[in-house]
Amino acid sequence: MYSPCLVLLGFGLGGLVGQGLSSPHTGSKTETVIHNLRYREGSNKLWTLDLCLPSLKEGESKPAIVVIHGGGWIEGDKSSFASRNDGVPGNIEDFAALGFVAATINYRLAREAPYPAAIEDCQCAIRWLRAHAREYHIDARHIGAYGNSAGGHLALLLGMEDKVVVPKDDPNGKLSSRVQAVASDSGPIDLLGQYRQNRLRQVVSQFMGGAPEGDRFGVYQRASPLNLIRPDTPPLLLIYGGADEQVPVESADQFVTALGRAGLRDVTYHRLAFVDHCPHSLIRIPSMQRAVDEFFIRTLMNPETAQEIRRRARTQ
Repeated sequence: MYSPCLVLLGFGLGGLVGQGLSSPHTGSKTETVIHNLRYREGSNKLWTLDLCLPSLKEGESKPAIVVIHGGGWIEGDKSSFASRNDGVPGNIEDFAALGFVAATINYRLAREAPYPAAIEDCQCAIRWLRAHAREYHIDARHIGAYGNSAGGHLALLLGMEDKVVVPKDDPNGKLSSRVQAVASDSGPIDLLGQYRQNRLRQVVSQFMGGAPEGDRFGVYQRASPLNLIRPDTPPLLLIYGGADEQVPVESADQFVTALGRAGLRDVTYHRLAFVDHCPHSLIRIPSMQRAVDEFFIRTLMNPETAQEIRRRARTQ
């Protein structure tokens, strides 16, 4: 188990990060991308994902990472993370180059359907990946989620949500939708606090289907990762900017404090001074890309494979 430590970018309860990976990815020709796989039955065009397979040996399975796009729950598309051509860190080709099966998903946006539609879709996607684990060489026991902004919020819910509602038409309903590691870049943590502080109030209200009044007050609480801390919360990597005007960094501070009080030890927090919203995805701080990579290597890969990846990175 990793010990609490202090790092210059923030403080972590999950040990040193970024060790062993020397630089961002330069690309590989050995990954295979499959576009627009349907993860849920029905006519909705958004129920699709893009999947990137790493180089594989016969009979081999790899841990998976699901990438969830941001956009305030009202816009955005999986295509922003489907290729390294756009230069966006966290894309599925770069994760596959590290040895993961990587997927980026679309989900219903708030203009079409408010909460809990988006998280229900994300959970369906996780169950679909587990149902098709053999076909796509996925180690179904080790799936992680990474998201930026609204996608970071949904990624956190995938790791922390305890009351999962399975749609009646989901043939994979008996499979788990929980993930084993989560990286959130600027994902909202306290939706009630966001509304009260007028931080993205209109966007949050649209996502939640209205103001936090009456029965909806409790729904706001259930949709907030701050209120979902449990002993089995998976390892978390949190990246938040001190100058973020959309998601107040104080909510991340409060979250990390609550995680520590609950005795959760595998939490790493990067509190980036003078940085605005989505530092990893948009400002592209190189050290954060390495931190995200190392986090998933450490939490999802077996130790021998993780060590080999680090060894290869040092020799490149």
